[in-house]
Amino acid sequence: MPKHFIIETENLPATVKNWLKAANLGDLEQVELVFTDREVLLRKPRSQTLRQWAEPVVDAYDKAFRRLAGLE
Repeated sequence: MPKHFIIETENLPATVKNWLKAANLGDLEQVELVFTDREVLLRKPRSQTLRQWAEPVVDAYDKAFRRLAGLE
């Protein structure tokens, strides 16, 4: 399962800030870091309401994918 958290961009190293600028996310005060089994993703944080709505949908998708891929 992916783990994620939101961090203020001022706490990120200069290199990561440049990555955000290149992805047109440089003007954000906060960014969401998502850690998967093989990736680290930087993205614009979702709203709290959207996160609460999406969590069970994402959990169901992840569970079905793991079952189909034989990871369970």
